[in-house]
Amino acid sequence: MSAGDVRTQLPRALRPADDDGGLPHLRTIAGSQTTPPLTVAALCEDFAPVCESAVDPLEIASALEFDGMSDQMVRDRYGYPDVFELAAEMYIQVPRQPAEPPPPADPWQVSRLQPMLHGLLYGLPAVCFPAAAVLLAGPGMHVVLIVALLAAWATSQGLAGLGYLRLGRTTDRGQAKRLLRAGLLAGLVLLTLTMAGTALLVHARLPVVIFGVAEGAYMLGACVLLVLGAEKWLLAVLAPGVLGSAAFLALGRPPGLLHASWIALASTPVLAVLAAIVCTRGSRSAAGRLVVPAELRAAAPAALFGLLAAGLLAFPVIAGAHGQGGVNVGALLATLPLSLSMGAAEWSLLAYRRRTRELLRSTHDLAAFGRAARFVLLRALGQYLLAAIVLTMIATWIAIAAGLVQPARLLLPELAVYLALGCAMFLALALQALGVRAVALIASAGALAFEIAWRELGVVSQLAACIGLLIVLGGYATRVLSMAVRHAF
Repeated sequence: MSAGDVRTQLPRALRPADDDGGLPHLRTIAGSQTTPPLTVAALCEDFAPVCESAVDPLEIASALEFDGMSDQMVRDRYGYPDVFELAAEMYIQVPRQPAEPPPPADPWQVSRLQPMLHGLLYGLPAVCFPAAAVLLAGPGMHVVLIVALLAAWATSQGLAGLGYLRLGRTTDRGQAKRLLRAGLLAGLVLLTLTMAGTALLVHARLPVVIFGVAEGAYMLGACVLLVLGAEKWLLAVLAPGVLGSAAFLALGRPPGLLHASWIALASTPVLAVLAAIVCTRGSRSAAGRLVVPAELRAAAPAALFGLLAAGLLAFPVIAGAHGQGGVNVGALLATLPLSLSMGAAEWSLLAYRRRTRELLRSTHDLAAFGRAARFVLLRALGQYLLAAIVLTMIATWIAIAAGLVQPARLLLPELAVYLALGCAMFLALALQALGVRAVALIASAGALAFEIAWRELGVVSQLAACIGLLIVLGGYATRVLSMAVRHAF
């Protein structure tokens, strides 16, 4: 323990003047202003805060010497040969009652509006797709857009993983900005090449390819802004695309506004990339290697999970309700509420981390912690599921009331697929946030492979795959995340 630590534990009357707001030192033994207690018991009582918290007699000896006691004074007054012998006796006489340290700052405490803002940022881009569908008619449209989604999710998740790793390992924010800017530019090049190759294979029209590249550009730009905590920029970035698309749809998709709609839609990805570049300015001065192999390996699971998650989200749209293609109304309808529910997922996950952190501080029995941690996880999952159900019901009611969809027998199973998938993704995110990645990746890959292998069953195979994924991840998470060691960072 340092001298400064000893000073803070001294009784108020024993602290020097600079510790007590300018009050005079009430006991200055060398100056004989007052005399120390006559007995060891009284001395123990006077130095109780130090003795109760001491882990070694040397701490008590340091406090005694700091207060001006010498070996000669100890021999004359208490009959011990030196300060260290007296400190050892005081250490024996006073039982240990260490004071609880002050609770550390809560790293999971954020504004209640932030998850809501993130939910809007996840969900608002979905408004652009109905407007774009009118403008993108032609061969290969669905294939190009699905490939763009897969490539963009994988690239953006990998880039986010790299960005958060760099921010967590260095105090030089410029290094993280430099990495994010380079990753953004590399991702744009990779995405453009992927879209060009896909277009050649499926003979897609140029507007479709441009829209696919723009979709990926927005996701990469948004990824950089979210990692740097500049998500408020995204509201301005989304405004032209969302408002332009909403106006185009509200006016009945008039042909005279086609070009204006294209301009509005194109503004959002362009602004996203420009905002990301502006937010990473000043990164040129950062020194050191751009990226190291260890960081690439650590970010690879995030990229792979992004690819698998995009596949699970997109496959029901591709396969259709009967597994033979066609429009899957339930899948399309669930896209917007599921995107919005990611804000609820973030809020529930933050609340889960706060509660488990409190459990670590308040629970001293591992078995009791495990039981409480499982309940906290189920509570967080229930909160997310309730929010997803409410959002899905609202979206369904609006779509039916507006005549966009008709009530059908398959609508509920199709919506249930995405509710189960949303819960499974929440558990997968919780596992990954706590450093458990392999099982979530393997289970997600297995669920996607099952849907592909049994696609002729349509919504039955999709529902079975998503419920199975939820059961596997739920069972694994309740076992693994009930271990205190998983929450120790």
